Amino acid sequence: MRAVVLTEFGAPSVLKLVADQPIPQRSAGEALVRVAATSVNPVDTAVRAGKVLPLLVKRPQIVGGDLSGVVVETDSTSQFKPGDKVFALTDGFNFQTRTGTYAEFASMKEDWLAPLPDNHSIESLAGVPLVALTAWQALEPAHLKAGQRVLIHAGAGGVGSMAIQIAKAWGLWVATTCGPKNIDLVTKELGADQVIDYTKEDFTQVLRNNPVDCVLDMLGGTITGKSKQVLRRGGYLAHVLNANSPYLTIGAGLVFSTLRLGVRTGTTLVKPNGKQLRQIGDLIQRGKIKPVVDRVLPLEQAGEGHAVVESGHARGKVILKVQDV
Repeated sequence: MRAVVLTEFGAPSVLKLVADQPIPQRSAGEALVRVAATSVNPVDTAVRAGKVLPLLVKRPQIVGGDLSGVVVETDSTSQFKPGDKVFALTDGFNFQTRTGTYAEFASMKEDWLAPLPDNHSIESLAGVPLVALTAWQALEPAHLKAGQRVLIHAGAGGVGSMAIQIAKAWGLWVATTCGPKNIDLVTKELGADQVIDYTKEDFTQVLRNNPVDCVLDMLGGTITGKSKQVLRRGGYLAHVLNANSPYLTIGAGLVFSTLRLGVRTGTTLVKPNGKQLRQIGDLIQRGKIKPVVDRVLPLEQAGEGHAVVESGHARGKVILKVQDV
């Protein structure tokens, strides 16, 4: 099968499309899927660049964790049957596996799969699983109720664009940060109630007198500590672990949370979850969430897709089309 294989760390140009990879062997409890499309996530670029525990990264490795496609083979007792259209987050985003989704076929646990909504293209839905599950798993532990207030950083990005829509579907009031080019996207298309242009405004000053119940932080660095300044007493800081995570700040927050002092802090490293993805798919089917796609590239341009994501200016997801299914 055709697949993009990582054999060495480096620039996007190290990604190579090869045609001689074996089709993954399906084990009991797994499904073999013909992949229609996958997507580029920041974790993919970090693994490729050798920024994520490079000594533990298995190589050669097929990159990628997201997919949309068609079931080819399952157990006879499976809820999924050959021909079913599905999407999933697999463990291919995990740097310790060799089996990713930048390939014509992928095998994964059946309980990671969810039925594909039929109101969007199969390519666009390949960009949903990782970012939507990240947002869902980060926000859910905050136990927010309709009408409460949340600040979502980087609202035009992959996780941010999904988080805004999920929060609105849950009845939350949403503020978000973004650059001037994306203000219309996050407000008119995604539904944010307030936008903070980070090139002109300091979010801590904008929200100083009107704190929020939860902050979703995917940025790390100094933003994590500053985010605590806009949380009400007992509020929740939802931090998504990434290469810029300030572990001392987060560690202190977790200790204080345990002692029930100040704001609560939670960390998220996304996990495949078909049950949650079904709920997300239902919201998509009902028109509450829509995929946000920056561009669709053919699989052989995976390196270009990585370069776009690394630029930090992608508006939504970069999709890699693998094949027609």
